[in-house]
Amino acid sequence: MKKLLNVPFVILTISLVLGIILGYYISISLRLVIILQTASITGLVISWWYANKIFRSTIHFSGLVIITFFFFGITLVELYHPKNDPFYFTNRLNNSERQVPFEFLVKKRLKSTSFYDKYIISLTSLENNKVTGDVLLRLPNKSLKTKLIAGTSYLTYAPLKPIPKPSNPNQFNYATYMGYEYVFYQTTIDFKNLILTDKTKFSLYRVADIIRTDILKNLSKHTFTRKQLAIINALILGQKQDIDIDTFKDYQNAGATHILAVSGLHVGILLILLNFLLKPLDYIFKKSRELKIVLIIISLWSFALIAGLSPSILRAATMFSFVTIGTYFRSKTSIYNALIISIFILLTIDPLLTFSVGFQLSYVAVFSIIWMQPHLVKRYKPRFYIDKILWETLTVTITAQIGLLPLLLFYFHQFPLLFIISNLIIIPILGIILGLGILVILLAEIHLLTDWIVMVYGNLIDFINTIVYWVASQKAFIIKDISFSGRMLISGYLLIILFIQTIKNYHIKKLFALSLLLVLFLSVLAYEKSISLNTEELIVFHNHRNTIIGVSENQQLKIFSKDSITDTTIDFLIKGHVVANNFKLLTPQTLHNIYTYKNKRIFIIDENGIYDLPNFKADIILLINSPKIHLEKVIEQIHPEQIIADGSNYRSYINLWERTCLKQKIPFHRTDKKGAYILK
Repeated sequence: MKKLLNVPFVILTISLVLGIILGYYISISLRLVIILQTASITGLVISWWYANKIFRSTIHFSGLVIITFFFFGITLVELYHPKNDPFYFTNRLNNSERQVPFEFLVKKRLKSTSFYDKYIISLTSLENNKVTGDVLLRLPNKSLKTKLIAGTSYLTYAPLKPIPKPSNPNQFNYATYMGYEYVFYQTTIDFKNLILTDKTKFSLYRVADIIRTDILKNLSKHTFTRKQLAIINALILGQKQDIDIDTFKDYQNAGATHILAVSGLHVGILLILLNFLLKPLDYIFKKSRELKIVLIIISLWSFALIAGLSPSILRAATMFSFVTIGTYFRSKTSIYNALIISIFILLTIDPLLTFSVGFQLSYVAVFSIIWMQPHLVKRYKPRFYIDKILWETLTVTITAQIGLLPLLLFYFHQFPLLFIISNLIIIPILGIILGLGILVILLAEIHLLTDWIVMVYGNLIDFINTIVYWVASQKAFIIKDISFSGRMLISGYLLIILFIQTIKNYHIKKLFALSLLLVLFLSVLAYEKSISLNTEELIVFHNHRNTIIGVSENQQLKIFSKDSITDTTIDFLIKGHVVANNFKLLTPQTLHNIYTYKNKRIFIIDENGIYDLPNFKADIILLINSPKIHLEKVIEQIHPEQIIADGSNYRSYINLWERTCLKQKIPFHRTDKKGAYILK
């Protein structure tokens, strides 16, 4: 069979991933998917029979294996998609605007915002009908009395509305982000409107939630500060929801956010600690390797349970469980295979993990370290133990960062030049922090935690925060707002892979290919720049309390605003568009009533309602701040080609204007429903 299966497992996994991506973005009926999957399997069986008959693999057999895995990826997406479930709640939801009674189970808690605590909930009944499906629950912070526990059942009465898509160009798409978890609807409810039922459901998530809540309750009895508890909650318990915005930004600017999320780094360090602690077993038992593997895997999953079984910790625990099994065979190839198999298993269980940024970063970082670090670490032979630890930490940090660089630029658009300093100081002591943290939690649970241990551990966390704050304060060493497109991501990874391959095994042909890839990457950069230079457009942004117009030309974005704009507003509304197009954002200017753009005259009518100008004509009318006007008379006098109403108007006014424009047969654009208006 090994001779017949002549396709590397990594190729099959890539085929699976491509099938998942295609299946998510292209709507294919489940019936058609099953037919295609059945046909590919049938062809594969026939091809296998023929290949087995001639005792060698054929190109047809190898191709059909790849195609089968590709269709398997599409099949997984369709099988897990709730639209194919006859009990999915949207089949019972006739109107998303009206309030409906429904019952739900709390699934998991998400990161809170300034206004809401967020949870993913699973509906169990809707208007007394059995239903399924996950929904985003938003609880206003002011109404929240306590955190909801996973597995707890509630009854309530509220509307279920689709999660809104972004209204402005290149704004963060939260609807797409939640769609990767098959969550397409949301509801906003005051805590007082939740009725607790007795239909609690057992799950590991509930057990983890109860354990975590009890741990935090016992830790809160001691003299830990609020910030220290938030860091402990993130480092040990896998929950970073309680970290304040300023602290999180410091870690982000210092290139150390991976420290806050329990993931591959933490589990990897824990794996090193466990190997060290279990080393004496080699001198006690003959089959110590098998025993160590069992104990390590049990310990990893126990830690995963304590850390709340978050997606990142589940990924890391699965990945390093297979890495542990791979090391049993003492082969680098086995470790690679273990990683690939763990990816395959995780995607089979949850295919949309493909789109998870954490999933991508975790595996890319581990692959980078395994692939590059052994070759880099050989370049220098430390004489002392401390020197060796620092050199290994440095090489791990550098190789991981090289592998992650394109992804980090693509998703976060910034690069901290001093990341080596923060990681070089923090990572060596992170093992101590994790080990001591687990000890602190155990002592707190059995009520034996002493004040001096609390003081030592608290000071250790404060030390990390101080290092991170100092690195983040060096603003000159943080490169922000880096435009990095998907084309640059792909060409960048091709360049890095071939560059490392050329260094590891130099050959003139590889050097020539590397030169071609470098030319390709530079060509992509030039192409992206030409797009930015040639992008000229006028944008009426959607904003509820202010009118903002942007005009882009010559790779610059001019902003005209009715009122002053805060940095928070710029970051939320405009920064994504600026970064995506590599624009330079100019100082905002005061909004006027008349503009001319591309031979189009734009007339702005504000709350003053002034429009009665003699012989005045305009191509576009922009209505802002709910002017009290008779729109039919305005149209009769000005004869516009287009009317726009932005988010600063009352919705009742916008509805009235929309009906008037429909009657007058004039195009009407409302930014609250159609998003920002863009004039090319």
